[in-house]
Amino acid sequence: MKKAPIIIAVGLFVAVIVFWMLDKDYATEIAVRDRTLISAGAGVLSGTIMWLFFMLDKKKE
Repeated sequence: MKKAPIIIAVGLFVAVIVFWMLDKDYATEIAVRDRTLISAGAGVLSGTIMWLFFMLDKKKE
């Protein structure tokens, strides 16, 4: 699976960006634990979507 590093990188990138945006805009309203869970969920969701897109692309070949 040559695409695994790309999927992991995209998931981590999305998680970091989401955490930064939540920290910047909603630092007082959302607890750190909740920001972490939201960021982790966004990273996993984006990684899953990337994996699905790669699987659909593989079927076309």
